[in-house]
Amino acid sequence: MTHREVVERVLNDPEIQAGVEADLAEDPRYVELRRLYDEAAAGLLADLQGLVPDFDELGYRMTAVSDLWARAVFHYDSSGNVVSRRKIDYRAAVPVLLEWSPKVRLFHLAEDIVRALSANFAKKQARPVFFQLFRDVPPVEDPRYPEENDLKQEILRTTIGTALGSFADPSVADEMIELALDRSYGSARAGIVNPGLAKTKDERVPDVLLSLLDDPTVAPQAVQGLGRIRHEPARPPIEQALDSPDENVRYQAKRALKRLTS
Repeated sequence: MTHREVVERVLNDPEIQAGVEADLAEDPRYVELRRLYDEAAAGLLADLQGLVPDFDELGYRMTAVSDLWARAVFHYDSSGNVVSRRKIDYRAAVPVLLEWSPKVRLFHLAEDIVRALSANFAKKQARPVFFQLFRDVPPVEDPRYPEENDLKQEILRTTIGTALGSFADPSVADEMIELALDRSYGSARAGIVNPGLAKTKDERVPDVLLSLLDDPTVAPQAVQGLGRIRHEPARPPIEQALDSPDENVRYQAKRALKRLTS
């Protein structure tokens, strides 16, 4: 079994899940997070109930938004072997998730919602909302560790940026370039810089990526992007990046040069 198959099997096996929950129940930090999550997600989960046919058919009641993207539907043969599996179909839940996405304040719930909305089938509806949320990320928090709230907010912005990179295409080139060039967003732009910029296929992208090579927050992604688009004129600066003090930049430079020569 692949790693993904093992993870899916664990998530969908009631006996394994019961054992995991029993172990976690001994950790007071998890117990408190579970309480906070249940309280914050109650209304959303109620709104989602009935919108996911797979769960209705299986008689499963959601306990977390992550059930949407972490669980799968398995089919077994008479010997108990998996013969097929597919992801949960939750397309009907997308409008509800979008409605809740700006309102949630618990970091863990907000991140679950963004990940659920990062599915390809949600692209058309979620992308404009993600552009807005990236620029003005909600003030999320983890009440257990209030000193980390600023960090959690940037992690959420990064997750949104990753989704925008996945959703990128030529129709949003202007927005992607604008965000990539705005250094105030720091490393949260990683997914926008790569693979996002390359996916726009815009003629401005090579120059944008070259201009970001001196930005330590996204330099590895800029090098990756230049390799992705196989921009031969970038060879000299990529070769210079082989001497970067940043190990990741050096690694990405080696990979980019291989792509230029392939």
